[in-house]
Amino acid sequence: MQKKYDKLSLGFIVGLLIPLIVFAISMYIGYKNSQQMQYLGKYLIHFTPKFLSLSVCANLLPFYVFLKTDRMASVRGVLTATFSLALFVLILFIIV
Repeated sequence: MQKKYDKLSLGFIVGLLIPLIVFAISMYIGYKNSQQMQYLGKYLIHFTPKFLSLSVCANLLPFYVFLKTDRMASVRGVLTATFSLALFVLILFIIV
């Protein structure tokens, strides 16, 4: 019998949303001054891969929560999202 909240799609969505929320919060906290944002507007693309790669580490929390509660399909979804974001960050590092 499958456990509640044990779906690959749920893990994938959680694995994408948590790093993006952490990324948005870190960008807001780091650059909330409007003068800094105007200055960094054209250089922001250089900082984006670094902030995004750090925010992917936030996937450890749902990974361990799903792992400890024995929801393996959700764990696979979080890992899939993590590897997708890691590939995206690698592409950004190559482009920039």
